[in-house]
Amino acid sequence: MRENRALVISSPGHIALERRPIPEPGRDEALIEVQYVALCGSDSKLFAGAYTNPHRYPVVLGHEWVGRAVSVGEGAGDLKPGDFVVGDCSVYCGECAMCAVNRNHCEAIEKRGITIDGGCADYIAVNRRHLYRCPPAEDCKPFVLTEPTSVGANGIGRVPREALGRASRALVFGAGGIGLLTLLTLQEFPFDEIVMTDPAREKLELALGFGFPNVRACDDAAGLDPASFGLVVEAAGSAASLKLCSRLAAPAAHVVLLGHQKPCELDFGEIMGKSLTIHASNGSTGGFERALAIVQKRKGIIERLITATVPLDEAADYISRRRHAEGNIKVVIDLRSGR
Repeated sequence: MRENRALVISSPGHIALERRPIPEPGRDEALIEVQYVALCGSDSKLFAGAYTNPHRYPVVLGHEWVGRAVSVGEGAGDLKPGDFVVGDCSVYCGECAMCAVNRNHCEAIEKRGITIDGGCADYIAVNRRHLYRCPPAEDCKPFVLTEPTSVGANGIGRVPREALGRASRALVFGAGGIGLLTLLTLQEFPFDEIVMTDPAREKLELALGFGFPNVRACDDAAGLDPASFGLVVEAAGSAASLKLCSRLAAPAAHVVLLGHQKPCELDFGEIMGKSLTIHASNGSTGGFERALAIVQKRKGIIERLITATVPLDEAADYISRRRHAEGNIKVVIDLRSGR
């Protein structure tokens, strides 16, 4: 008989596997057998009690996941049992005024794995509206990183293509998971040079190891030529790097903010003087289709970013001991194990 194991953060510092009923999908939903879940920095903050945006406990963690449709409701469109799918982190209504502008700001927004139960369970029921079918593939594992890839794809997608086409140089602050995955999105555009900057040299070596001839690494952004980048991406969540964005951006450049969430003083005289355009992108919703194509195209690189895989039965201990933070880029939980 099938069971439904779920990895639950009950309160800060407390995480354990629980047995839950297998959900009954509604008319517009599909029952998903989850295959893999990737850990994110927000999962670590939720576990530590350091997450500052709206959230709740207890909660099944996991907003980066890939699964297989087991059964499909009558209103779930063209999905078929056996299809591999990924899902939105943002659970949006699709009907309010904000959904017509930016679904990450739906008036009734919920966040899977943060304000409502997430994907780290053997079986979840998800509305068809929030599902995306994966391209055909023998192994669905790389698609577990579709959601974080979509963060960069959505943010870069807000920059006009004309601006991306004329910018010869791009700069990415942060060579963590989001920064490295954003590099894959930037490779879809004709940049002569993309500079990755991060104080951790081993992360930069990973970026250089992707083999892109236009990528250069720098461990001290303060030494870069000012006013020389037509596109700047802040993916580090660092006040120091955010302050450098306007200094390093060229006149009429575009700056994409993916990582910073805390208060920070900026030099608006420089921002105004250079006529900079700042795109603050809050979430991945809106970039999934582009992200799926990028993951399919760059599967070999995606697999290298998955630096550890943990069976579901061992995941609670692994997270409690903070082993996921031991130099890993992306840690993936394997839910297929133990079934």
